[in-house]
Amino acid sequence: MSEYFTLHIDDSGRLPLLAFFVAFIVTFVLTRVNVRLIRADVRWWFRNVKAGDLHIHHVVFGVVLMLVGGVMGFAIPDAYRGFVVSAAAVFGVGSALVLDEFALILHLSDVYWTEKGRASVDAVFVAIAVTGLLLLGVRPVGFAG
Repeated sequence: MSEYFTLHIDDSGRLPLLAFFVAFIVTFVLTRVNVRLIRADVRWWFRNVKAGDLHIHHVVFGVVLMLVGGVMGFAIPDAYRGFVVSAAAVFGVGSALVLDEFALILHLSDVYWTEKGRASVDAVFVAIAVTGLLLLGVRPVGFAG
C-alpha cells in the first residue's frame, strides 16, 4: 500500500489533491451530522450561528475558507510542499461547506430540508466522483500531459 501511495500519489504530485479529497469528504460528513443535530435541537450540541436575527449559513464560512485556501495555494512556492498540501485541505473544507448548500445558492432560498435541497447532495457526489477519478489517474478529454 505504501508503495502504491508513493508511486501514484506522492511522486505523481497528487498529494494536494488527496488532501483536498479527504478534507472535502470529512467536512461534508461532519457538516451533515452537525446540521442534523442542530435541527434535532440536541441540548449539548452547537446552535445556529446568528448575527442578531440573521442566520449565517455555513456557505459563508465555506466561501471565506475557499478564498483563503485558494490564495494560499497560489502564494506559497512549490518548495513548501507541506503548506501547499495544507492550502489544498483548507480549500477542500471550504468547498464542502459551499457545495453542501449548493441548492441554497441555486434557488436563492433556504431549501436545505426540502426535495430541492437534494441538489446539494448530488453536487457533492459529483465532486467526490470527479476528484476520485482524478486521484486514480483518469485524465479529462484532451489532457495528455
